[in-house]
Amino acid sequence: MLQQICSGMKLYGLLSLVQKEKDICRQLFVLGSFSKVDADFLVKSLSPVFSEKGTMRHQRECRVVNFLQDFIQDMEDEEDGINTVLPESVAEGEGDKAVLINVGKFCQWLTGQAHIPLSHADREGFSITIEFDHDCQVRFGTHSIFYPIVNACSCSVTFPVAHLTTQEEFRRVIAQATTYGYDFG
Repeated sequence: MLQQICSGMKLYGLLSLVQKEKDICRQLFVLGSFSKVDADFLVKSLSPVFSEKGTMRHQRECRVVNFLQDFIQDMEDEEDGINTVLPESVAEGEGDKAVLINVGKFCQWLTGQAHIPLSHADREGFSITIEFDHDCQVRFGTHSIFYPIVNACSCSVTFPVAHLTTQEEFRRVIAQATTYGYDFG
């Protein structure tokens, strides 16, 4: 069976790659060898696209980025992640529902992967673009909630600034989006 696997890998040139890059490729074949994402890696990967300095938009954007950094650090500081209770109205009639969000689950929701990129080059170039939506009230009229828009393929997220004015509000919105949003799990 191993010879058949090797023959199949030769067809696509994968065998020579595995032989040259043993350390990197070992992670593909050995269960549990992926490097788990941690708060430091995630925070260093954030790349916000800010408005002009000195404007109110820039101040609001900085506040949202600070909320995000605190949220990520809190997930790692608490042993298993952030335990958030979502209200009945969000949990679709199930009563209050406690959800656990850890750094890996958050990264999975945000980027499509719950581990640090395998190759050194991918790790160095890994970036999560953060954009800000200041105009959802204009486009959609009066509404009480608007969730971040995640594009895992391009590793970007757009935060609705008008709905993230306090740390508590930020945590609630992110918990709901992470728990009930689709992921690549």
